[in-house]
Amino acid sequence: MKDLPVLNSRVQLKNKRVLLRLDWNIPVQGMPSKEDLAKVDSSVSTVHYLQKHGAIVIILTHLGRPKKRDKSFSTVRLLPMAEAYLDCPVMFCDEDITKQDGKMEVESTFGAAKPGDVFLMENVRFYTGEEKNDVVLSQTYASLADYFVNDAFASSHRAHVSVAGIARYLPHFAGPELEKEIEAANKLIEKPKKPFVAAIGGMKLSTKMPVINSLLKAADKVLIGGAMAHPFFVAKKYKIGKSYTEVEGLKFAKALIKNKKIVLPTDALVAKKIDIHAKPHVVLVNEIKPNDVIGDIGTATMREWSSIIKNAQTILWNGPLGVAKIPAFSYGSLVIARAIAARSNGAAYGLVGGGDTVPVALQTGMSEWYYHVSMGGGALLEFIEKKGKLPGIEALRANSKSKEQNSKLKNEVKAKSRKIVQKVKKIVHKKGSLKKKK
Repeated sequence: MKDLPVLNSRVQLKNKRVLLRLDWNIPVQGMPSKEDLAKVDSSVSTVHYLQKHGAIVIILTHLGRPKKRDKSFSTVRLLPMAEAYLDCPVMFCDEDITKQDGKMEVESTFGAAKPGDVFLMENVRFYTGEEKNDVVLSQTYASLADYFVNDAFASSHRAHVSVAGIARYLPHFAGPELEKEIEAANKLIEKPKKPFVAAIGGMKLSTKMPVINSLLKAADKVLIGGAMAHPFFVAKKYKIGKSYTEVEGLKFAKALIKNKKIVLPTDALVAKKIDIHAKPHVVLVNEIKPNDVIGDIGTATMREWSSIIKNAQTILWNGPLGVAKIPAFSYGSLVIARAIAARSNGAAYGLVGGGDTVPVALQTGMSEWYYHVSMGGGALLEFIEKKGKLPGIEALRANSKSKEQNSKLKNEVKAKSRKIVQKVKKIVHKKGSLKKKK
C-alpha cells in the first residue's frame, strides 16, 4: 500500500473537478437488493469527503452490459437513489463526450459548477472505447477534470478506460473504499494467520480454478460446496441423479480429488425438483437416487464445516453452498455464514465477498461481526489469484511510480546542475586569483 497514492489532507481539492469511479452496477429491473444498496451506501462517505473539501464531484459508473447506447441501461435511472443516499441534488450529464458539441456542453456545465456540486455522467459502457481501454477516450475524460479517484474495487479487475485508462493522464488517487478493500484482501495473501480456511461455492468449478489453485498453496483447508462439488462426486463415481454438473469441471476435479486440503460435503439436501414447493431431505452423497436433485449441503456437512471454521484464524468465503435464493435450500449457506461471523467476532480474521454471497451474509443479521464484507466478487478472486495485481490498482501504482521517477530524475538533474555551477565558480575563482598574483 506504500506505493499507492491515496486521498489525504495534503491533496488540495477546493474548486477542483474530480472524476470519481464508483461501482453502482445494480440490476436495471426490479427492486435493488440489500447488497445492491450496500454498494451505493458504501460510496456515500467518499462523495461527502470530496464535497466537504470543496471539490466538484463527477461520478462515473457502468450499468449492465449494453452493446451500444440503450436507454434501458442509462444511468439516469440511478439519479433518484443517488440523491436519496447523498442527500443533495445530483445533476445528470447525458451528452456524448466523444462528439465535439457534447464535449463542449459538458465543459460548459462543469465550468459553471460550484464547490460541492455533484454530477452523474452517462453509462461509461455506452462508449465502444471503454472496454478497449482506448487512449483517445481516456484523454477525453481526463480533459474534463483535474483529478481521478478510483473507488470501485469491484471493477478494478477490468482494464477499462474508466478504471485504468484515465489514470495515465490525470493526477490520481485510490479512494477510501478501494483502500479498505485492498487492505482487507491483502490479509489473505500476505502471511495469513493459520489455520487458514477457505469456503468456495457456486456453479462452475472451471471459473474458480485459478483462485482454488492459489488457495491450495496458502490455505490449510478448502471447503468446496454448491454445484462446484458435483464434478468431484462424479470423479468419485458417485451418482448425482438429475443434478447439474459442469462437464468441463470434471477434468479439474479428477486432478484435485486426492489433494488432502480439499474438503467435500459428506451429505446433501436433495429433492425431486428445486423450487419453492420442494420437499427436501438429507442423504449421504454416495446414496443419491436417480431422480434426486442436489440443492444444498447436508446437516452432517454443516456440523463438520462449522467445526473446522471454529478453529480457524483466517477465513475466506466466496460463493453460496446451495441454491440460497430458495429458502428451503439456503440453510447450508446461512449456517456456515453464521459460523464464520461467530468466529470472526474478535477471534479470527473473516472476509466474505461475492455477488451471491453478500446477500446471505447480510441475511444472517451478523454482518457487522465479519472483519470485512467485500463488494468485489470477481475482483476479489482475481486479487487473490494475482497477488493483488489488478489493472485498476496497477494503473494507480504504475503512473504514481512514473511521476515519482520523473520527480527523482528532476531532482538528480538539479543536483548535478548545482555541482557543475559550483565547479565553474571554483575554476573562475582560481583564474581570478592567478591574475591577481601576476
